[in-house]
Amino acid sequence: MSNVRQAVIFSSASRYLLRLIGLISTMVIARLLTPGEIGTFAIASAIVMIMSEFRLLGAGAYIVREKELTESKVASALGLTVLISWGLGLIVFFSASLVAEFYGIPDVENIFRILSISFFLAPYISIPTAVLQRVYQFKTLFIIKVFATVVGLLSTVSLILLDFSFYALALGHTLIIGVEFILIALFWPENTPWRPQFRGLKPVASVGIYSSMANLLKKATVTVPDMVIGKMGTITQVGIFSRGLGLAEFLSQSLMMGINPVALPYLSETKRTGGDISWAYIRASVLLGGLVWPVLAVASMASLPVIRLFFGGQWDEAAPLATWLAVWAMLRSTHWLSNSVLLASGKEKIMVAKELIVFIVFFISIILAFPYGLESIAIAFVLASVWDLLVSSMVLKKTINLGFVQFLRAWWPNLAVSGVCWFVTYLISQVVSFESDNYWLPILTIGLVMPPVWILSLKIFSHPLYIELSGVLKSILGKFVSK
Repeated sequence: MSNVRQAVIFSSASRYLLRLIGLISTMVIARLLTPGEIGTFAIASAIVMIMSEFRLLGAGAYIVREKELTESKVASALGLTVLISWGLGLIVFFSASLVAEFYGIPDVENIFRILSISFFLAPYISIPTAVLQRVYQFKTLFIIKVFATVVGLLSTVSLILLDFSFYALALGHTLIIGVEFILIALFWPENTPWRPQFRGLKPVASVGIYSSMANLLKKATVTVPDMVIGKMGTITQVGIFSRGLGLAEFLSQSLMMGINPVALPYLSETKRTGGDISWAYIRASVLLGGLVWPVLAVASMASLPVIRLFFGGQWDEAAPLATWLAVWAMLRSTHWLSNSVLLASGKEKIMVAKELIVFIVFFISIILAFPYGLESIAIAFVLASVWDLLVSSMVLKKTINLGFVQFLRAWWPNLAVSGVCWFVTYLISQVVSFESDNYWLPILTIGLVMPPVWILSLKIFSHPLYIELSGVLKSILGKFVSK
């Protein structure tokens, strides 16, 4: 368990620092580029990001989950990834002109070709990364990710200032991948071959295909809207909606992504050692909810000042969208770890079927809601997330015997803590105007008031996260005292 805690610490530190860098990048870029420029890149990157889910074909999940991992199996995983990723890279490169013509945006062609470079480097990043994750070497991954992201941020901003416009975003993204490739080569894990092997691919593909399809469908939730709005509406509408969605995604992923890389190794180890995977899932999801729900509850109430802080006054139209999308992110996070537990349990087919059922309803909802405006699309997100919650609950009941009443009883402290945080934010809005041009004042007030309210609420409602935080604090203080 100590390895898991240490892994969570480094993984969380890495993700939070990356999110902080991403926040700085977002705040700067949103003030340097117009909604139209950001919308242009959003359309192109949305398509490429969807295709990128298949470039790895879940080989990383196979490596993490495999009970007995040999050098030959790693070589086969690398071989399958090379075949798929390089093939998709060629498709992205040569389809660039067709996509640009479909959307009627000539610049999409060059953006596509720049982004295609990452497909050719991806296999030699993803496979060693999965090996390092399997053995909980998150400190090494922390160094690699943070350094590459800082280089990417500085490069992107510099290119924008040199009038590269949205091309700076594509070049910055590609440079991050290139730096990661160089650094992963320096930290290359032992018993991980450089040469791919093109035999023994079936076991990898049997896990990878389902894992990639599930990830594709989940990621499509945040990329498809850009594609639909880009075709049915304008690039400015794409930019506005992407900022509202971006805020909800930034806040939720900032909190969830520290746990995400550790979830599959932890649940897989629980399954391999004969532990109670249902209990492990409940505990992990409750701890995650204790972080995510209160923050998003506050954001849903204070969306306007937060939007102004992140992106500037030109993005005020995104605030009402962000309110609804924060609620969507809360509901989605409830069973965020469901795919990890299904993958760890060997239920890949069920995992994909679940995501497909959820996505079909989600996609249809966006199409039907578009004629009624962007806010209607955001409301459709919320309704689709309710459907997601119901479907996931039924699937987990069938697969890991997760009782709905049992899960709800474990989750009630999350509901209580989030309710308190939402209500206190409402009280703050009655004292400090959230619509004031001085957006920093409500943000400062929330920043000072809400952390102690959150901690106190965790203690009052006996949330297990309070026990974990207390243990970490005592450990840290103990080390300082011993010195």
